[in-house]
Amino acid sequence: MTFVDMILLNGRLHPNRPAIMLYERLVTYAMLAEAIHWVAQRLHASGLKAGDIVVVCFDNPIRHLTVVAALMRLGIVSMTAEPGQLASLPDIGARALVTGSGLAPPPGLRLVLVDDGWFQPPAAIDYPVDPAAADPGRLALLGLTSGTTGQSKAVAFTVGEFDLRLRNLMLYHGAPGTERDLILIGFSSQWALSEAARALACTRTACFARSAEEALQMIDLFQVGAVFGSPQQFATLVAALDTTPASCASVRLVSVAGATLTPELGARIRQRICSSVMIGYGSTEAGKTAMGPLDRFDGVSGACGYVMPDARIEIVDDEGQPLPRGVSGRVRILVPAGGRTFVPGTLYPDRTPDWFYPQDTAMLREDGLLVVDGRTDELINAGGLKVAPERVEALVAGRPDIADAAAFARPGPDGIDEIWLAVVARAPIRAEELLAWLIGRSPTLAPRRIVFVDVIPRNAMGKAERGKLRRAAAG
Repeated sequence: MTFVDMILLNGRLHPNRPAIMLYERLVTYAMLAEAIHWVAQRLHASGLKAGDIVVVCFDNPIRHLTVVAALMRLGIVSMTAEPGQLASLPDIGARALVTGSGLAPPPGLRLVLVDDGWFQPPAAIDYPVDPAAADPGRLALLGLTSGTTGQSKAVAFTVGEFDLRLRNLMLYHGAPGTERDLILIGFSSQWALSEAARALACTRTACFARSAEEALQMIDLFQVGAVFGSPQQFATLVAALDTTPASCASVRLVSVAGATLTPELGARIRQRICSSVMIGYGSTEAGKTAMGPLDRFDGVSGACGYVMPDARIEIVDDEGQPLPRGVSGRVRILVPAGGRTFVPGTLYPDRTPDWFYPQDTAMLREDGLLVVDGRTDELINAGGLKVAPERVEALVAGRPDIADAAAFARPGPDGIDEIWLAVVARAPIRAEELLAWLIGRSPTLAPRRIVFVDVIPRNAMGKAERGKLRRAAAG
């Protein structure tokens, strides 16, 4: 039984229970189940068939989830993308772009435009259900990696692998006494789809907001019990509390992943949103591999949780040799197909487990706690000093006059990389004064130059897209 089957069943068992909530719209399980059938009928009528691969792009969470579920019902493989990603999609053998807006499809893809009429009852429902679509080894979904430091890649998920991820999330993300989950993560992330599918399979309510201010209003108005997001998204949420007062009294669980949570931000989340904070470590390729309650390792910089029982993770040196506990090195995780880029051509891809290297450097403590200290592909080599950009960004964390910041590398006059810091100012700041203040905090980590920007480019997970900052700084 797939998660789509669970939604359809929930439509019969709990027809009036809210399935998806936006600030101005509510969809019950009965309404969602009906819409899946209606959309599946029209997708079939559009000429798409079982085994096809399509790209999905919607800005409405209700329509997005409905279309993805209908595609899975038909045995059609989908990959979610944002409008800005369409021009640089990897080759996945896609036939069509399924979207609700007039976006120009990438070359070679036809446009399947989903309008309001798709969400009305059709004359008849007689679409075919491919029985092979539920085979555990069959391709079900493709996920785009974050691509923060380069080109995004497509990662395959079979029916069985996606179901396993949902079961693990159900086990590890309990919020007793609550029924509503607010998902802050953007939908181009596989994490967002997994959390939404988990909520719907468990007959919970998946809530979505268009802004931090709206999220705070929804928390109090709809009595949200759990909130899921990245550190950057929670930083924005905490900052919004200054202008959008909210009690957040209903929140029983905050789940943070996608990047390292700084002790300063962790303290602010616990003080202003919820004292129960669960942090996690994961990736598109490997899913959730470590997690734990923040209060168990409060003050341990870079702590990402305890390794999950079903995850195999090792810390190795540059030659791939395992390192002892307590020694920092490269992270590798055993995952299906090693997390390699999907190559089109078969609906039953080889899923032989292999090592995936997420480009993180970390150590495993004796008690199983994973402590991440940086990324090998983002380290700034400033004249021989290798610096994780997060350490630079932590210097300005909590300053009331800075709304956001991201460190990146730029070659200096001698060709050697320097540390630069892009800053979104909340109040007037002079670059010279900020530099002097940073040098006073840490002469080693202080950036060489401050660049003021209107916004820090971030992906759906809230990760800074440092490559875009480097290109913008180069002019």
